[in-house]
Amino acid sequence: MRAVVPSAAALSEAEASPTATAALAQQVDSVAAARPASVARLSSLPAWRADIRGLGFRYDADEAYALRDIDLTLATGRQVAVVGESGAGKSTLIRLLLKLRDYEEGSVTLQGRELAMMTAEAGRSQFAVVSQQVQLFNATVADNLRLGRPDAPMEVLREAARIAMLEPVIDKLPQGYDTIIGEWGARLSGGERQRLALARALVLDAPALLFDEPGTGLDPLTELAFGEKLRPLLAGKAALWVTHRLAGLETMDEILVLQDGRVCERGTHAELIRTRGAYYRMWRLQQQEAWARVLA
Repeated sequence: MRAVVPSAAALSEAEASPTATAALAQQVDSVAAARPASVARLSSLPAWRADIRGLGFRYDADEAYALRDIDLTLATGRQVAVVGESGAGKSTLIRLLLKLRDYEEGSVTLQGRELAMMTAEAGRSQFAVVSQQVQLFNATVADNLRLGRPDAPMEVLREAARIAMLEPVIDKLPQGYDTIIGEWGARLSGGERQRLALARALVLDAPALLFDEPGTGLDPLTELAFGEKLRPLLAGKAALWVTHRLAGLETMDEILVLQDGRVCERGTHAELIRTRGAYYRMWRLQQQEAWARVLA
């Protein structure tokens, strides 16, 4: 008997989860559920643009701003990273873009339409999300990949799995794509669950990809291979990478560094290294930690 995968509508009800983290994890893996897709068409979508201007948000009127004066442009073929330590405001930005929260200052326009005036479904349909907390179900690999597009043909699933470096994992499973992976993907490792989440996002036809800590669960070498293989395939997509890990950001068109909810630095990797500011200090510390692991 085939396991039943919850519908996108059923997933949206999970926003009532008692913890904000769980609600975010449940929602970001179910966005953009309405539009058909083909991985082979990654570069065939019309030009797309999002403009964020003066964005500001507080969780409570008596609290400090979680985000303030954020300016950011996403566009087809453009890759942008937002980095910072825990608490800098990265997760808040994701919540606002996915309409899990309503911004109180500034403007966010998607293709010229104000996000605040769009329905939650219409706004979220613009993004395919790879979250650090992957929502998987006690169903087959194929069913989990089809969560956002139930009619996706096998060739699309296979191409998505190939790009996400998931094929070797699936090949080792007893029934391949028809293997039931257990609740929360119990049969898979953390890195394998992350790759499945990426493959699922690639099956969708959203014009923008949002990567929330995409290296979670991956060792440093796999993380670098993951990024190197993926980025050339994003020429026809807008991509936003939200992460505290700086490995592989050398090819970003722009990097924004958040501190206490504000942009303290912005530029390319090379430019930010030359300025020897907050980004450089984070990068140098992570390089030292990486070498320490190698030598341990």
